[in-house]
Amino acid sequence: MTGQRRVLLGAGLIIALVGAFVLSQVLATVVVAVAASYMLVPVHRWVVGRGIPGYWSAIATTMLGVLVSLLLLIPFVFVLYLRRQAVIDVLTSLDGSYPIMVAGERYVLDLTPLQEAITPNISRLAVFLGRELSVLAAKFIVYAFVVFALLYYHNRLRSLVFGPVPPSYHGLIETVHRRIREVLFGHYVLVLIGGVTTYLAGLAVFVGLDYSVPYALALAGAVLWVLPFISAAPLVFALAVFHVLAGQTMMALSVTVLGGLFIVALPTFTVNLARARFDDPKRLSQTLYFVGFVGGGLTVGLVGFIAGPLALTILSTLFANLDQGGASESLSDETA
Repeated sequence: MTGQRRVLLGAGLIIALVGAFVLSQVLATVVVAVAASYMLVPVHRWVVGRGIPGYWSAIATTMLGVLVSLLLLIPFVFVLYLRRQAVIDVLTSLDGSYPIMVAGERYVLDLTPLQEAITPNISRLAVFLGRELSVLAAKFIVYAFVVFALLYYHNRLRSLVFGPVPPSYHGLIETVHRRIREVLFGHYVLVLIGGVTTYLAGLAVFVGLDYSVPYALALAGAVLWVLPFISAAPLVFALAVFHVLAGQTMMALSVTVLGGLFIVALPTFTVNLARARFDDPKRLSQTLYFVGFVGGGLTVGLVGFIAGPLALTILSTLFANLDQGGASESLSDETA
């Protein structure tokens, strides 16, 4: 690398750091947009392959990505804002204490601290979402523009990334790029498929069983799918135990059978089909995924759920390449 290119590279890095500071309020939005564009690039290429020009293909693919994102957010907005009073009414309708019989002994479970902790926070969160709606809309517009730019200019961006890097390191960059894409598909795309399936199946089951807040329960099951190692099984188990303690044996049996079949087994089956359709994409090991997911979330908030595992993906790939003297495979190909 010539001296001039080193100066330009150093100046570019400094400007990038300054830009990250100036744009810190939308930095999380940009990270999410980058992850989304990674997953939308194959769709964009497919659309281009149908004979549609690159510009219009990028617009169509971006619109598809925005639509999917909105559909994923609608259940949260509906439950947390429009249906917040129904959730609060169910929580406040519970008695302050609940008797439990264990081995012939009667114990009283005090629900008051739980009610006092959850009820006001639901209302506050709903009001916050309503107040910040204009900010969220602006960030969503930024998200759409970043996705469009990354899709339309992805070939130029590739040249820009490879330009200052010596040719001997191009293989390593390709490996990192491939592993990021594999982890995004192997975890997040499949997790979204499982979460959506869980929400739709759970909504049908909870409406059929006449629960008071079926939307909230279905959303809780979908959220559990996003967490590492967890499906909606704990939710079904908790509901079954609640009905058993309340003496509602038939209701407990119904939610166990229907929930186990449609809310737990059906999403798992759907994800396995999708994984086979994606040619079994390589994922990050469950240990690294859990550490990255939890650690990233605790450190930088919601965006950390994506950035944390991806950071460990890059790190493990670099260490694997170092350990193997330039090999292109990552240590994290194992799955639990």
